[in-house]
Amino acid sequence: MDPRTQRLTTRRPGDPTPLADVVNFGPVTLPELAAVGITTVDQIERLGAEETCRRWVEGFPARLNVNALLGVVATLEGVAWTQVSPEGRALARRIAAVLRAEFGRAPR
Repeated sequence: MDPRTQRLTTRRPGDPTPLADVVNFGPVTLPELAAVGITTVDQIERLGAEETCRRWVEGFPARLNVNALLGVVATLEGVAWTQVSPEGRALARRIAAVLRAEFGRAPR
C-alpha cells in the first residue's frame, strides 16, 4: 500500500496530520488549500466537506468540479479518492451543485 494511503487509513480522528502526508491532494491542490488556511486533515474534519469545499472554491473557482471535491470527501472517509463510497460520491455531487448555484457557475 502507498505510504500516503496507509497514513490516511491508519490515522486517528483529530490527529493534526498534514495534508501532504496523505493521499488525495497533490502538488497543485496542496498550495491552494494552504492559501485558504487548510493544511491538515483535522481541519477538514472540523470544517466538514461542504465548508472545506466552499472555502477552496471561493479562493480557486476552477476547483468547482466533482473530481476535485471527491478528494475532500475521500479524506473524510479515510480512503483514496478512487475508493470513495457511493454515498460519498453523491455528497460530492450535491456539494458541487450547491456551490454552482451559489456561485452561478455552469456544471463541469
